[in-house]
Amino acid sequence: MGDRNVLERILSGHEKPRDLALALLQNITENFSDDRKIGNGGFAEVYKGVLKNKNIAVKKILLNEHTIDDKLFDREVKNLMMMEIISHSNVVRFLGFCANNHYEYEMIKDNGEWVKAQIRERLLCFDYISNGSLDKHITDELRGLEWSKRYEIIKGICNGLHHLHENKKIIHMDLTPGNIMLDNEMVPKITDFGLSRLDKNTHTTGPRYLTRGYCAPEYESGGKPSKMADVYSLGVIITELITGRKVDPNKDKVSMFLSLHRWLPFIFCC
Repeated sequence: MGDRNVLERILSGHEKPRDLALALLQNITENFSDDRKIGNGGFAEVYKGVLKNKNIAVKKILLNEHTIDDKLFDREVKNLMMMEIISHSNVVRFLGFCANNHYEYEMIKDNGEWVKAQIRERLLCFDYISNGSLDKHITDELRGLEWSKRYEIIKGICNGLHHLHENKKIIHMDLTPGNIMLDNEMVPKITDFGLSRLDKNTHTTGPRYLTRGYCAPEYESGGKPSKMADVYSLGVIITELITGRKVDPNKDKVSMFLSLHRWLPFIFCC
């Protein structure tokens, strides 16, 4: 009950995001049951955590060759903690994290021998956004949305990205429709900061994780992370919101942005 009270206080704004107990997150997600799963990707699965008055989203990092090192997780937590100093309506609210190591005994089926195995759990908690991610809405049906609504979505993404760049000095580096959530009022909220980095740390070491079609060509070909890489991704998303269809990552990027250029005066004069 005490752990639930802490999380309730964070939700109400009386406490800052903090370390949360693994038992609490297991409890509110029914031990990460399939019934509570609301999303998954190559690096994480997302579950709905049910509290008394509100739901939250619990992102469970999957243990694989890319995440076995805690550097990505540590960087994401630090950036998220820093962002919560000044929250923004177009950035998903961060609620807390869990970094738990414990041991369990498992039986080897071949010989019946019991061995001790270390279990690593890395989890992040956010506001639950019930309307799903933007990529679920980029279909022919999107063309039925009034231009004013699409314009407000574009404007909200721009405002959130400006907040990250200018107020937090954070480069997102993976701005895609899948990483933009929409609430019940279709207000966009940027999420997933697993690849983000501080503007002052613009060097990249180790493997690069890219989303083809949204990644800026100069970064994809070996360049440094930059704000303009995020702006490139933003341009692709704006194109998709205007046309109502996803951009083909194999399509000539020059012709794509020449097409977008024809719309820009209308977008920013509305």
